[in-house]
Amino acid sequence: MSYTIAIVEDDLQQRMHYADALRQAGYSVADYESRQQALEGFAQSLPDLAILDIILGNEVGGGFDVCRHLKQHNPNIPVIFLTTRGDELDKIYGLQLGAWDYQTKPVSLEFLITRVDSLFRILEASTAKSNGLETRGEVAINPATMYVSWKAQQVELTPTEFDILETLLDRPDGASIEDLVRATRQGLVEDNTINTHILHIRKKFKQVDPDFNCIKTRYGFGYSWTCQ
Repeated sequence: MSYTIAIVEDDLQQRMHYADALRQAGYSVADYESRQQALEGFAQSLPDLAILDIILGNEVGGGFDVCRHLKQHNPNIPVIFLTTRGDELDKIYGLQLGAWDYQTKPVSLEFLITRVDSLFRILEASTAKSNGLETRGEVAINPATMYVSWKAQQVELTPTEFDILETLLDRPDGASIEDLVRATRQGLVEDNTINTHILHIRKKFKQVDPDFNCIKTRYGFGYSWTCQ
């Protein structure tokens, strides 16, 4: 399957390096130098993946704005932030916006291609799972489409959040931090990153049910799904 990747990067040389490497790897690439240019392009066609710098020209948070725009139009579009901004607060904010990954420059082209290939393998594996809707109490999930609902109301999760939720549901005795790290299939993941994903999942369920309280913290261990 041919995938289209959007690159939003204001540095021409870097943008061309990324675009050329991805095209050589077999991907279609649309490259943009500014937030406005990207939004105009997305109005015509949404990508299968977006790789975003955060600082775009004079807009210090331009990449965050692009991510919000994409998630509003299709919350399932994965986003990779690729930026010089390595502050932990920026990383947490990027994940809270729904990004699949956050990488701090410099990143080798080989590493970038590996991350992109890994993402699409994960998405394809998820699609290849059973097409049936699985219900566990008030929650229903479809592994093939990564559909989630709570009390018959859809909950929009990112692919990583879905994998974490599925791991929680599959482990009635609780999932350790190590279990959840493996569920992300993203290599080296810090405990704080898992905690951020869990916080984001809770918030999304609470958006459809303010009384939601099914994910319990197991201090020193991990988390448990307690609503069966």
